[in-house]
Amino acid sequence: MEIKDFFQENTTVDFAEKHLRGLVAEAIKKLGIASALDFMLEHPAEETRGDYAANVAMVLARQLKKNPLEIANAIADKVSSPTLIEKIEVRAPGFINFHLKQAYYKKELAEILAQKEKYGSFELNEPKKIMVEFGQPNTHKAFHIGHLRSALSGLALAKLFKNSGYAVIKTNYYGDIGMQTSKTTWGMAQKALPEDFDNWDKHKRMKYIDDAYVLASEKFADKKIEIEIRKINRDIYNQKDTAATRLHQKIKKWSLEHLSAVFADLGIVYDKQYPESEVSEKAIKIVEENIGGIFEKSEGAIIYNGEKDGLATWVFRTSEGNPTYSAKDLALAFQKFEDYDLDLNITLTSVEQTDYFKAVIKILETLDGKFKGKYLHIPFGWVLRAGKKTASRMGGSVKGTDILQEAYKIAKTKIKELKDYNKDEKGEISKKVALAGLKFLILSHEFHKNINYNPQKFINFEGFSGPFILYSYVRARSILQKSHTKNLEAKLPSLSSGLKSEYELKLLKWLARYPQIARRACVEVSPHLVCNYLYELSQRFNQFYATCPVLTASETDKNARLALTAGAAQVLKNALGLLGIETVEKM
Repeated sequence: MEIKDFFQENTTVDFAEKHLRGLVAEAIKKLGIASALDFMLEHPAEETRGDYAANVAMVLARQLKKNPLEIANAIADKVSSPTLIEKIEVRAPGFINFHLKQAYYKKELAEILAQKEKYGSFELNEPKKIMVEFGQPNTHKAFHIGHLRSALSGLALAKLFKNSGYAVIKTNYYGDIGMQTSKTTWGMAQKALPEDFDNWDKHKRMKYIDDAYVLASEKFADKKIEIEIRKINRDIYNQKDTAATRLHQKIKKWSLEHLSAVFADLGIVYDKQYPESEVSEKAIKIVEENIGGIFEKSEGAIIYNGEKDGLATWVFRTSEGNPTYSAKDLALAFQKFEDYDLDLNITLTSVEQTDYFKAVIKILETLDGKFKGKYLHIPFGWVLRAGKKTASRMGGSVKGTDILQEAYKIAKTKIKELKDYNKDEKGEISKKVALAGLKFLILSHEFHKNINYNPQKFINFEGFSGPFILYSYVRARSILQKSHTKNLEAKLPSLSSGLKSEYELKLLKWLARYPQIARRACVEVSPHLVCNYLYELSQRFNQFYATCPVLTASETDKNARLALTAGAAQVLKNALGLLGIETVEKM
């Protein structure tokens, strides 16, 4: 199943679009041409060509074998709505372009001011339950840039789904057992713990732990050391009480403290976290109960022979009797559905796991029909450094905490260039600006595309960047604060005679598109659509700001422009919120 297929509710969220479709359908019926027809009704790329354009005449022309211009003119003559439509134009090769009355858009601005943070959000009578699994860092290793992309992407999806009225459960599945944790445990035993290690800063402590993992990975080629590490791994699975297993638990505690701090910095609060160790026993049971059916024995291990289904072959239980990550993913799926009775699960991981999840999902759907079309995987591309991918086992991966600290440092420098705030203000503003830059960078890319990490570019107050959007919001809020206006709704009567210039109308019309963009980004699982919308909105607001004085205008224009400025600030804030970006009042 395609993810879009899950969203069965009507995706037409704009009153004008819904009304225009009805008018066109009624006109076609009057002409006796057709009853039901699927056609496109879109915003023209050139706004001078109208607010909406319908291709219905071209669709009918293929069926009726007639000139589309002739059909378009016939339909246009039958369409009338004095309260909504200003004029209708027919353009070659057969588009019907609708120009809406300004009153419609001014009414929408009033809705923005009335609904505030609820503008652009939706409610469902019976919200379906969607689980979004994202982040998925392992303990015993540092949180790296791939986890960062997963975490920020998953957070945005959760916010988009919730905004559309769905019941969302945010989950993290972390690896706290397996060879990678055993390697780190061995490496830590070799390095020995400093006496005050438990009191170290969480992130400094994690750097030391990650170095132990790199050391063990380098030494693993030595057969003697490999045997030692494998014994630690068996003891952990068998829950033996040894010095190594006790050390393993200590490292897990330190790792989780590190991860909790990172997630808090990113604004992520999970509803549920699943440790890999908690599904191990269930994983073994699932595999053993399906030997001879889905699974088969091979050289002491138990495998899924994916070739018969046109997929890759995967090991589900090792020759040592331990469940693999694959087996535990099966158990995790069953646990999730037992806990929440889900309508849909979405798991985000790197594109490297695409073939793996094809096999996992195929097996799940074979094991139990309840998973059919309800367990989906979204792969995302790599985050590259200087155009190259790095490997954590070689110590070359970009650490998530390093990225955050680097971004904070650059943001502080750039904030100081704008204005020298006091220490507390500078710290808070810099953190939010840095996160805005990082989140916007990651979310502005389609999931399948790679991202080149360059903090000097994404922490920028000009161009296509998070800080530029934030700066536009701050500018709007500054105008409102200087006006000392408390009751903006009282300014709405001025809209009837105000907001007539080119840049006022361009901004006004773009604000009205926000609910459609928010819904479309949800249905298409595409946060980048919100980023594109925000950038265009910011540009339009800044054009308005540069050409239409607010505070020094006549009383009528001032009041109308204050209402428009307030609407722009509200929509900027709402849309940024969908990306998990917090606003600031100063910059």
